[in-house]
Amino acid sequence: MTPIIWKAAAAWAAAAMLGTTSSALAGGATELDEKVSTIVPMCAACHGIDGVSSVGLYPNLAGQKPEYLAKQLEDFKAGRRKDTVMGPMAEPLDAAAIKALAAHFGKMAAAR
Repeated sequence: MTPIIWKAAAAWAAAAMLGTTSSALAGGATELDEKVSTIVPMCAACHGIDGVSSVGLYPNLAGQKPEYLAKQLEDFKAGRRKDTVMGPMAEPLDAAAIKALAAHFGKMAAAR
């Protein structure tokens, strides 16, 4: 596996050890707010904890429109958009988790 894949796998393993799965988020977007501290680190590994990536290869998520972010995650999950890292990251997310993550990053201040 490439280092990026290992990084993604490690983030998912950490979340699993904390008991966070997509089924734990099935209650809806507001439930994710309580779980965000265990889910966002998976995103933050590449996109920054504040949604601003420190690596040019990864896009900033902060300040993006929630609808745009949700569509990208849905497309990665469904295989309509291909990426060896984001496909596996999005695959286990349910609709409520996608909506909540999109809202979380969408309400952050955009990078300047």
